[in-house]
Amino acid sequence: MRKFIKKIALTVFVSSLAIMTVYMGLFISSFRLTGLASEVFHVIRKAERNSGLPAVILGDSVCNQLWTQKEDSPNLVHLACNQAITPAGTYLLLKRYLEHNPQTQEVFYIICPQTLGNDLNLDYTYQYFVIPFFNGENVKLLDEDTTQKIYDRFGKLFADSEYIKSVMLNNNLFMEKYIAHINRKPKRKYIRRLSPTTAIYLPKMMELCAERNAKLSILPLPIPDTPENHDWDNFRKDINTFGLDDALGNFTEKIHYYPADWFRDGVHFKPDILAQHLNELRNAVMH
Repeated sequence: MRKFIKKIALTVFVSSLAIMTVYMGLFISSFRLTGLASEVFHVIRKAERNSGLPAVILGDSVCNQLWTQKEDSPNLVHLACNQAITPAGTYLLLKRYLEHNPQTQEVFYIICPQTLGNDLNLDYTYQYFVIPFFNGENVKLLDEDTTQKIYDRFGKLFADSEYIKSVMLNNNLFMEKYIAHINRKPKRKYIRRLSPTTAIYLPKMMELCAERNAKLSILPLPIPDTPENHDWDNFRKDINTFGLDDALGNFTEKIHYYPADWFRDGVHFKPDILAQHLNELRNAVMH
């Protein structure tokens, strides 16, 4: 009887060990960079190098289409990445860049109008803002309201723990489930408003540039020529409400409109349009 019990125990132990080995193998094999938010980490690394150039562009993913972060212009560093970093992330990125690039004379913040409606509540805010930016000295630079929003939406543990953030970012098993969840959600509507986050960090960007004697220009990207994209009443009211006339007083007047079929999703340009009209689109934004 004793031998039988030992045999059963040994069988259970070996089976458990085999299961654990398979599980750990699957876990370790999945623990590699997923690529999500890679463009954010890329521009953060670029910001930590002295470019020797007089001007820099920051912006969202459409800006990254026109001025790709992979290749700079002769006089411009390209640091555009994704609107999910919000003006809060852009402020932190700009601060880091100016600390390493005291020669900077001009800063261009080039975004779709809807980027200014982001209030740290997009689907990818955790991956694109919390993981890359909500850490170390950066947290001390953020407004208390921003910190509280992050804690309320994602939990203090998930916001503060670098180990958890690393696992969430790098593990494909977790990320596949996360992306599947995002893809099941209804698409967000175009936001023609200004967020409280924008109201906090645009002035901080202006102050930062003034301290460094750098000129800040906030410019709109082209958008589809549709009836709803000409309705800026609430946007202009928000400019007045938040006291952002100095930063955005003529922002909507500078918007250029192009045929809706130039855009693949109502926001981003189609590849063939970029191939044919890149210089035209760049010139429209800058003039």
